[in-house]
Amino acid sequence: MEKDFKIKTFFGRRKGKGMSKAKEDLIATRMADFEIKLPSNGKINFLELFDFTPKKIIFEIGYGDGEHIVNMALKNPDVAFIGTEVFMNGNASILRKIIDNNIKNIRIFPDDVNLLFPFIPDNIFDTIFVLYPDPWPKNRNEERRMINKNNIKLFYNFLKDSGNLFVASDHPVYIPWTLFVMQNQDFFYWNASKSADFTNPPSDWETTRYEQKAITENRKPIYLNFVKK
Repeated sequence: MEKDFKIKTFFGRRKGKGMSKAKEDLIATRMADFEIKLPSNGKINFLELFDFTPKKIIFEIGYGDGEHIVNMALKNPDVAFIGTEVFMNGNASILRKIIDNNIKNIRIFPDDVNLLFPFIPDNIFDTIFVLYPDPWPKNRNEERRMINKNNIKLFYNFLKDSGNLFVASDHPVYIPWTLFVMQNQDFFYWNASKSADFTNPPSDWETTRYEQKAITENRKPIYLNFVKK
């Protein structure tokens, strides 16, 4: 399938106003130990990033403070995890978690994921997680949403056969939008057969502080799993 890469401009501030000197120093001194560098040409060999042969490779787009991906990595040491996050505070937070827990199976791309897309080979990931993405709720900003008609074609290419695209959100605009996009394509099928399949998290789910706050504030998370055809 032909790929349609569109390098988009990131809108927003990457570094929070309250970022501490300690976090800045951590990024300056330790990021290189875990950072995915873009090659000058060709695709990234994700297997070469690790000192073991992973059973699976999981890709999480927008890991926030890293709670979900870190807890998954700790419970699955034979699985490789690739994560991206554009905000530097989040990158400092995940670095601290990786170092404190001596995690060997996470590598990160601390920038806009759109810059990484052209360097990802086909059929490499077992699962792609898009968890609580920026909803960009205004209609004029639909194409900035991570789930859009262009990106799902890329995700289809990146995933192995029968791989999973997993989307979670508590936003009243993003969930209908995601279902609309996914119902108007022929790359994935939605594997839900009953309401509990998308109103309850999977049995092995790793929650985050953001998710718990949403639940406390009566914002109901929805969990959508789409399987590559």
